[in-house]
Amino acid sequence: MADNLGYTPGTGALVATDEIGGVSYQRVKVTTGADGVANDVSAANPMPVSVQGSVAITGGLTDAQLRASPVPVSGSFTISGGLTDAELRASPVPVSLASAPLPTGAATETTLAQVRDRLPTASISMPTDMISATPVRQAPQKYIDISFSQVGSGLLSPEMVQIGGVPTGMTVSQSNGNLVISTGTTANAEYVARSIASVSGAITLKEVVTLSQRIANNNFFVELVDVIGDGLAYTIVNATTVDVTLTAHGYTAANVGQRMDIGCITGAAGVPMEAVIASIPNANTIRFTVAGWPATGSGTCSLTGWNKVELNYTGTTATAVNFNTRRRGWQNTAIAATINTTAAAQMGIVNVENGVASLADKVVTSAGVISSRASWDTNIPRTNETLFLQIRARNGTVAPASTTTWTVGMLRVEDYVPTQVSLVSTRVQSIQNSAPVSVIGTVPVSGTVAVSSATLAAATVRAGFVAGAGIWFDDSSTNLGVSATFTGTSRDLTVTATATAMANAATYAQEMRLSAESDVAGTLWLEVSRDNTNWRRVKSVATTAVTGGGQYAEIVHRPSWRYARVGFTNGATAQARFTINSLLMAM
Repeated sequence: MADNLGYTPGTGALVATDEIGGVSYQRVKVTTGADGVANDVSAANPMPVSVQGSVAITGGLTDAQLRASPVPVSGSFTISGGLTDAELRASPVPVSLASAPLPTGAATETTLAQVRDRLPTASISMPTDMISATPVRQAPQKYIDISFSQVGSGLLSPEMVQIGGVPTGMTVSQSNGNLVISTGTTANAEYVARSIASVSGAITLKEVVTLSQRIANNNFFVELVDVIGDGLAYTIVNATTVDVTLTAHGYTAANVGQRMDIGCITGAAGVPMEAVIASIPNANTIRFTVAGWPATGSGTCSLTGWNKVELNYTGTTATAVNFNTRRRGWQNTAIAATINTTAAAQMGIVNVENGVASLADKVVTSAGVISSRASWDTNIPRTNETLFLQIRARNGTVAPASTTTWTVGMLRVEDYVPTQVSLVSTRVQSIQNSAPVSVIGTVPVSGTVAVSSATLAAATVRAGFVAGAGIWFDDSSTNLGVSATFTGTSRDLTVTATATAMANAATYAQEMRLSAESDVAGTLWLEVSRDNTNWRRVKSVATTAVTGGGQYAEIVHRPSWRYARVGFTNGATAQARFTINSLLMAM
């Protein structure tokens, strides 16, 4: 039969149409297949589509509409000269990969489950050795290294910023790797510089300073401080009261009595100082009690050090520094710590960790020894406080007699996370439960060292010896006649009364050694006494001939009575040679 079918209106087969505006449009059923094959297009037999050239999608469906009316795509299709990235992004077509095959080696639900099973279960309790652990990487230490390598006038270090200007009479410069500050002789002049970076948590501060002299009315601060505000407006209420404006400061009546530092003062002739909060007039004003200020005036200032750790080189002693800490306005009474002289390069080392702030120092030489100087356990800044490294050169309310040069060689702060370690059940340490320590090299020791016990290991190389204390007596060398007797001096073997402590190792004889030598025979003997009056002869030894000629006798005695004396009785021939001696060993 021919492919085409004739049609005469009103007769023969019916053709499906749809009348639109008086015109019939034929309804057509879509089929696929090669010549001679007709497969109806359906969900089970979708129409194959090949996209040729670029496709522009304008006014397209929304994401919600596309998701509500998905167009299933199966099999494979090729995009020739396809869409540009911009066109795809402008008219996105969501594609579901729910049934798409995974790439080779990709994770599956099974392998993900295996990984999940190996991870520790979330818990607020301390994990035990039966629970899987997750490897972690400890955060590295944070360093603020401040150097002064540039040369020239002013503060040139990029790690610090000058707060306010250089006061009248003072000069600031950098040379030979140092920051050099000359104080001048202007009363109340103050120079302030502060680190740009901040630290918190466990902190170690190292600073190297040299002072050309230590005189009255000079103060040199190296400190870690929080910054409450810079360039704050103040108004003097009277000579003892100042109001500082700080918008929404957050302080209340509960803060009255706390301290912070007022500095970097401009305007009226204010005095930089530790100031006490007197009252809180309103939410934007803090009222301080001060001293030495004029009765009226206004200007700007900085507020710092509500929390702080402070070293203050003050006073006339070159081997002293004031060490103090402050926590939310409350502080200790500063310790005047003894240090190495500030006339040479002196390094101060401050460590703040686990609720303790400690101070040590050394002389900056290769042989310099670090010495512990002082510590504080109270009023230590909290670990979450943000602190800046700050240096201040401040003259007193009375002008210094002459200019002092402050040379700052290095400033360094280490901010780290301390890790507590328990060494084989020695967390609680004591004399009975101490951590084992091996000493390598030569360790200088000062003060009193208590040694409870020591064991010397055997070695093929003799490193030394331990000797017991002893006292030797040359009792006599006077010859004796026929049957004559020598009686020695009474010896107190304890040098202490009954039931009292031993005086020292050399005065309690654990062993008494006696010997006598003569050219003729005789008898060596030992007598003991409890009261140094009534004597008992407890040992007696006759001499015997020895090689080389002569007679010899020896007694070794471990005393149990307090007093003892040695003696000798000669034989039937007068002596031409005689010696007798005794040795008391404390051991």
